[in-house]
Amino acid sequence: MTSEWVHDLKGKEVVFTGNFDGYVKADLAKIARDLGARNVSGWVNQSSTDLLVRGFSKAWKYGDYGDREKQVADMQSHGHRIQLIDEKGFHGLRSGFPAPALKPHWPNTLVRAAAEGGVVGAPYRHGAFAGPLQGDGEHCQDPGIMERGLKAHSATQDKLAELIGLHGLTPLSPFDKTCNFDLAWEREDGSVGVVEVKSITKENEPNQIRHGLGQVLDYGHRLTGRGFQPQLFLVLEAKPQDAVHWKPLCAEHGVILTWGPFFPGVF
Repeated sequence: MTSEWVHDLKGKEVVFTGNFDGYVKADLAKIARDLGARNVSGWVNQSSTDLLVRGFSKAWKYGDYGDREKQVADMQSHGHRIQLIDEKGFHGLRSGFPAPALKPHWPNTLVRAAAEGGVVGAPYRHGAFAGPLQGDGEHCQDPGIMERGLKAHSATQDKLAELIGLHGLTPLSPFDKTCNFDLAWEREDGSVGVVEVKSITKENEPNQIRHGLGQVLDYGHRLTGRGFQPQLFLVLEAKPQDAVHWKPLCAEHGVILTWGPFFPGVF
């Protein structure tokens, strides 16, 4: 069996198959090497190839796939640990996201709808390695404020992930930049908890909460469209000064507003 995720290209031999929107093979080879690939080959080699990246072609021998992908399927059936990702997963690696390892002949397996075997997220990555903090612009221009915000964001996210684990559930991170939540988990009732975390200060509290509310609603809409049942959480590092205003406002939109260090309302 192959691993379910590809986290990077470091030390891997990579092969590309098919066409890629806006790129020629030389461009892709350079990107792969910049990401740490040790070699980019034109052919799948049983003794050395680690990864096949799948584009698209109308000329593939088997319709939806070609000889290289068939070879990967055959190799996997004999125990080889070669993996397959698609173009979207490859570009996700460039942005620091893990790429779903696909089953040959079944492209986009992990981004399918819930009823078709899709998944919510990848294995959890600690907050310190998550995407950059998205502040309100003005305050993130101050390096000291930005550093404080990043640390508070990471600490809050990791603390909630720890709490989720203590309840016997598995915290997840995103693998798709179009649904870039901070944290998610599959809940016991079959729904999916989806979290946007925000650090706050006295000065930026309103903007951070407004921003976070819009983000988590977007994630919920996208996951609902894939057949999941999201329960949305906007998580702050501490109780907001105007909680009496923000908590019912979030509730009107189906979002639970909570905060560290104890996260009331999550469980």
